Amino acid sequence: MKIGKRITTLILIATMSFVGVGCSSANGEEKSVRVIRVAHGQNEDHPQHKALLEFEKYVEEKTNGELDVQIFPNELLGATSQAVELCQTGAIDLVVASLGNLEAFEDSYTVLNLPYIMDSKEHYHEVMNDEEIMGPIYESTRESGFIGLTWFDAGIRNIYTTKKVINTPDDLKGLKIRV
Repeated sequence: MKIGKRITTLILIATMSFVGVGCSSANGEEKSVRVIRVAHGQNEDHPQHKALLEFEKYVEEKTNGELDVQIFPNELLGATSQAVELCQTGAIDLVVASLGNLEAFEDSYTVLNLPYIMDSKEHYHEVMNDEEIMGPIYESTRESGFIGLTWFDAGIRNIYTTKKVINTPDDLKGLKIRV
């Protein structure tokens, strides 16, 4: 049994020594590569995934390969709520999360999901691009272990009903609404 433990220990030490070795550059210098893990719940044909592939190319090119962006689509690292938790612990670096997921950590995200709060798509984009508005919202989850970085337009939100047409907030009166 002691020999088995020694062999296991040697294998573990050898494995760890390989992990600690950086990649070699063309001029023979050690080159440290930092892996950036990105999780999202969409498939490979979704615009979010395609945007992340462009992000990967951009980051790897601009850092001369010192950052290796690895994208995990299709909830491969868990549902979005689980991916946010992995981000909180540092197990992954980035997660594409909806406002609904972030509302659980900070109420200020809720206002961005309210129907009729924005006058138009252009108004929405203006608000979301305003650092004075969004900066404090992004920072509001720092104590929860993560911060917002940017936003991705997931399209217009709608209210569906079989009872009556909804054109204004007043049309919602008397309806039982489920979120």
